[in-house]
Amino acid sequence: MTNLIVFTDLDSTLLDHDTYSFAGALPALTELKQRNIPLAIVTSKTRVEIKGLREELDIPGPDVCENGSWSRSYEWICQELLHASRETGVATRGFHQMSIEEISAITSLPPASARLAAQREFSEPFYFVHEEQAPELLSALENRGLRWTRGGRFHHVFERGSKGEAVKDIQAAIPNAVSIGLGDAPNDISFLSVVDYPVIVRSPKVLTMMEAVPHALVTQNDGPAGWNEAVLSLLESQGIRSAT
Repeated sequence: MTNLIVFTDLDSTLLDHDTYSFAGALPALTELKQRNIPLAIVTSKTRVEIKGLREELDIPGPDVCENGSWSRSYEWICQELLHASRETGVATRGFHQMSIEEISAITSLPPASARLAAQREFSEPFYFVHEEQAPELLSALENRGLRWTRGGRFHHVFERGSKGEAVKDIQAAIPNAVSIGLGDAPNDISFLSVVDYPVIVRSPKVLTMMEAVPHALVTQNDGPAGWNEAVLSLLESQGIRSAT
């Protein structure tokens, strides 16, 4: 059997954008579990959010939280974002400025899940009050030596790291492994670019993604249905699963 590992983003990829359900991916998830193929979660979500989901999935694998980022402290990152916002006059709103109720409303997460999403360690999700002002603020963050990325709902600011760097570290620890990667948004580009079989799960950002990862497979469906479609197809192409 091929020494295979699957790397996946969560929101709008393995999880439905609106319901956060992975029900549409159950056939492929069952195949991975039955064949002991590790599923590596690569997400902007927090460590505590992943913990509960990992228990639900019941499939082993390494976890990459908060886009693979690290920072000297979450509080420091929030202060840097505020300083850059004041310097430029570009208004932003980050998680640290929001109540649990506001995070719940803007993400469609139930309050208990929103509370977990707020327990950040290394990065700050934020949005622009006026999106057209984004370039000026993002440039100011870069001038401060910070990094940023764009997910499905928010921008994220942090000090160092990326999904791609974290995935390369995992790959180095599994010699000769064949890797599949699935994602839907710009913050997934760095890790889709380093796997053997990148998959773009269809989303409103599909054209941007195709330009960045032109050799990627693009699913017909979005969300978990697209995830399921791609994983089953790639398992067949690797001779791990027979076509039905």
